[in-house]
Amino acid sequence: MKAAYFPFTYLSEATARRLAALVGPVVVVQPIKTAVPAALNTLASQGLVEIRTPMTDDDDRLHAALREFTEWARMNPGRSTAGTDFLGARQGKVPFFDETAVNQIRSDLRQYSRSDRPADDSDDAFSARLFLALAQENDQAVDRLDQNLERFKTMEKEFLEILEDADEAGFSREALGGDLWREDPGARLTGQRLRAWARLAAADDWIPDVLVTTSLAVVDALVEKAGDGGGFEKLADVLLDVSDENEDPLLGRVLSSLVDGSPALTTDFAGAGLLPAAAGSGIRVGLYAMASQPPQAFIEGLAAANPMQENAKPVGHTLVVLADA
Repeated sequence: MKAAYFPFTYLSEATARRLAALVGPVVVVQPIKTAVPAALNTLASQGLVEIRTPMTDDDDRLHAALREFTEWARMNPGRSTAGTDFLGARQGKVPFFDETAVNQIRSDLRQYSRSDRPADDSDDAFSARLFLALAQENDQAVDRLDQNLERFKTMEKEFLEILEDADEAGFSREALGGDLWREDPGARLTGQRLRAWARLAAADDWIPDVLVTTSLAVVDALVEKAGDGGGFEKLADVLLDVSDENEDPLLGRVLSSLVDGSPALTTDFAGAGLLPAAAGSGIRVGLYAMASQPPQAFIEGLAAANPMQENAKPVGHTLVVLADA
C-alpha cells in the first residue's frame, strides 16, 4: 500500500515522521526535477518519503519564471508571496513564458488583476507546475518560521524555569509558555492547490492507494466539491498514539482492508489493535472515503476541476487520511 501526500509538495521532518508512523513513507510529487529541496532529499535518504517528478519538460522556463516572480516580489514589498495572487486571480492560467520574455512577464504581472484579460488554456501543465513551485517556496518559508518559533518557545520555557521569584514579580508562566498558533497549511488558495497538484499527479504512471493530508481546509473543500450526494463521507475520527517505535504503520491493516476492494466501507480500529490515545495525548486522525471511485478517477476529476461523481459500478474507493501535522 502506497500513500501520497497532497496537495502539497513539501513537508517538514516532524510531519514526515508522523505520517510514516501512520501510513508508512509517503510519496511527495515535485513540480521541478532540478529544484527538489535539500530537506526533501534528506528525508528520502532516510526512507521517510519517496520523491516523484511526473513532468520534466520546461524546467529552464520554470526556473526563469520563478526568478522573475522573485524579482517582482522584491520590487513590490507588502504583497503576498511572489506570484500567488497573480496565479489565484487567473485561476491557474498564466501567460506565455520564455527565458527572453522578461518585459512581457512584468507587463502581465502588473495587469494580472484586470477582469477583461483573455483566458489562455494553452499551457495548463506549465501553469500548475509554476503554481506548485511558488507554493512550495512559501511552504518552506513557513516551515523555517515554525522552527524558529519552536526554538524561541523552548528558550522561553527554559528561562521561565530558572527565573526566580517570577510569580511574585507578576510574571505569568502559563501565559508566556502558551502554545503557538499555526495556520492551516492549505487554508489559502485551497482550490488552486488541489487542481494544480492533481494536474501534476494525473500525469504520473503511478497511482497512489491512499491520499494523506494535514489540512482540514483541504478536506472541507473536497466535501464541498462532492456536494450533498457526492459520496465523500467520514468513516472515522480517532485520537491515536503515534510513535517512531512502531514497527508497522498504525493504519496499515485498516487501510489495506479497504484498499483491497472491500465493498463495505467500515472500519474496525479495535480489531486492528488501534486503541484511542489518552485525553491530551496523541494526534487526531480522520478517515474519509469517496465511495465507488478509484484514486485515478478521483485525481483526474480534481485536475479537470469537475464535480466528483460516483461511478456506475463499485470498482474501488478513494481513501483520504487527515492527520494533525
